[in-house]
Amino acid sequence: MEQDTQHVKQFQSKTDLHAVLTSNGRIMYISANCKSYFSYSQEEMIGSFLKTFLHEEDQFLVESYFYNEHHLMPCTFRLIKKDHTIVWLEAGVEIVTPQMEGTDREIILKIKVLEEKTPRRPYMYEQKKQKAEQQSEDAAGNGEFERLVEMLPNPLYVSINGTIAYANNAMLAMLGAESKDEVIGRRSYEFIEEEYHDIVKNRIVRMQKGMEVGMIEQTWRRLDGTPVHLEVKAAPTTYKNQRAELLLLIDISSRKKFQTILQKSRERYQLLIQNSIDTIAVIHNDKWVFMNESGISLFEAETYEDLIGKNVYDQLHPCDHDGVKQRIQNIINRKTESEIIKQSWFTFKNRLIYTEMVCIPTTFFGETAVQVILRDISERKQTEELMLKSEKLSIAGQLAAGIAHEIRNPLTAIKGFLQLMKPTMEENEHYFEIVFSELSRIELILSELLMLAKPQQNAVKERVNLKKIISEVTALLETQANLKGIFIKTDYEHDSMYINGDQNQLKQVFINLIKNAVESMPDGGTVHIIMTEDEYSVNVTVKDEGDGIPENVLKRIGEPFLTTKEKGTGLGLMVTFNLIKNHQGAIQVDSKPDRGTAFHITFPKQ
Repeated sequence: MEQDTQHVKQFQSKTDLHAVLTSNGRIMYISANCKSYFSYSQEEMIGSFLKTFLHEEDQFLVESYFYNEHHLMPCTFRLIKKDHTIVWLEAGVEIVTPQMEGTDREIILKIKVLEEKTPRRPYMYEQKKQKAEQQSEDAAGNGEFERLVEMLPNPLYVSINGTIAYANNAMLAMLGAESKDEVIGRRSYEFIEEEYHDIVKNRIVRMQKGMEVGMIEQTWRRLDGTPVHLEVKAAPTTYKNQRAELLLLIDISSRKKFQTILQKSRERYQLLIQNSIDTIAVIHNDKWVFMNESGISLFEAETYEDLIGKNVYDQLHPCDHDGVKQRIQNIINRKTESEIIKQSWFTFKNRLIYTEMVCIPTTFFGETAVQVILRDISERKQTEELMLKSEKLSIAGQLAAGIAHEIRNPLTAIKGFLQLMKPTMEENEHYFEIVFSELSRIELILSELLMLAKPQQNAVKERVNLKKIISEVTALLETQANLKGIFIKTDYEHDSMYINGDQNQLKQVFINLIKNAVESMPDGGTVHIIMTEDEYSVNVTVKDEGDGIPENVLKRIGEPFLTTKEKGTGLGLMVTFNLIKNHQGAIQVDSKPDRGTAFHITFPKQ
């Protein structure tokens, strides 16, 4: 253990670069001299993931090394430089676990660039090396020790400046040799894949100088040419009074094969996640630590940095905080294996969206986390609301069809007989006026009910000048409006703007809208009517200066029997919405408290 500590200290004193990584491998800091070693500037590397720069065969090795809590030996791996050449690195790791709750741990990398040039050995280290050499010589002369080494289950060999001088039985079996003569005296390079030759040469030079080297993975070739993947641990030694290299090999072919399968599976999984139309994300300590491309689009963020590392509840609607927090805690505490909950979020463009979220347990760098799948149900919710509104319309239509005719018949008789009785009761004439006024009101409601039941009844669609229709309606209502201190101001882009529709029904639409606008301003004001057209449509805006429509009512506007007026029936706007729909038009309502309401109507252009 003491030797391992000394090794780490020795390695740390020879650091060429420092890097600080987040727990998920994103580079937070790297020494400015990275440009001279890797051709990448500091700005290019900071913010990127380390695996972006790693050789693909070493990615699994480095990730596994980060997970290991005991980093007694450095790790040797390859980094792809900007010019696509390879540089071998040796890195030691320190894990910084912050005391502050909710803060992720950090990984400090102390990197040594493996080059030919190596610093001179300290005097104290030379003394220790000489002592180790003496111990090695004593051990070599011990026959019992040689038998133990010969029977080791792992391949072991000693080379002098790269030439194999000794190999145990396991080494011969690994290479497929029948006798030691087939191996002894040959250069180790003959068995090692060419891509590793430079780093092997570097390691031999370092061990010849008595320096320690880290663990490395290599691919060797057996005598019959078949490849074998090895984990190589090496140390300087002496053999027959010569400086030599002691190497212990571990066959990791099965592990490497599994890693390859795992890597391909991981790539397919990542491809599936990145191309999923649903948002897939990971929540750790109430923060987004991963999110796919669909999530960035869902929240209308410009970059990943807008969301990654940010608190989940920043975008969540306040009314959903408690529910989502409880479900996430259930997953973290393993009370349930999955949770499904609906919630609403604010996008970065301040648009409200509705989602359905599935929560399942996962891990994030060994710590409990929650994986979520978010599905945008805004359109589904809108469809459900439209279906509900449609059902209400259907019920209202059936109701209207059922009672309108039944009421109108006796109403006609009552009105007729009252007309006959009126001349004989002149002293009560003012009562008759009240009665006739209320009967007219009943007839108006019945007309609206019939219009609601069969809005297309007697509809004759033809090419009509919408500007002319609106002018006739404003002329009809202007006098009544002026008496209440209300002015109707019109703004027409052109004198003639044509659509295909029924003249009477269109008049009904604008009578309802302008009357509502007038009635919304008891203290006077101005009704603005703006009419424009483009290549495909004719657009009309009717805007008042009233108190506006409350938000809870605005969401339900157009529903039957919904009204804010004391004597309103809630049928006028419903009929208006239906008539516009029957003309293939669209209507949008904007309203702000104390700033009035605007109805924006669009008709297809004829």
